[in-house]
Amino acid sequence: MSVDKALEEISAIERLIKPYEYEAYEARKVLNDLATLREALTTMNKERIKTIAERMSKIEEQAAPYRGFGPVEEALRHAQKLREELSKLLIASGGS
Repeated sequence: MSVDKALEEISAIERLIKPYEYEAYEARKVLNDLATLREALTTMNKERIKTIAERMSKIEEQAAPYRGFGPVEEALRHAQKLREELSKLLIASGGS
């Protein structure tokens, strides 16, 4: 199920960037967006899922100053998978 996969990707991203939440504003912002997304997935709030998915699509821009740093690159790979799962979920629920 896409929700479970999306939640797994959220957890993976959180594990990777949590250590940097007090060092980088962008990390804190992404963690807040992920928490909101997790809540929206739990309640299946399609509009909130769509809004956060759109915000998450800009994660590469937020990560630009940190490109090349191992945890950031890995987080970006998980973010891509997360976007794919959210897209599947929104299409399946008719929200796209």
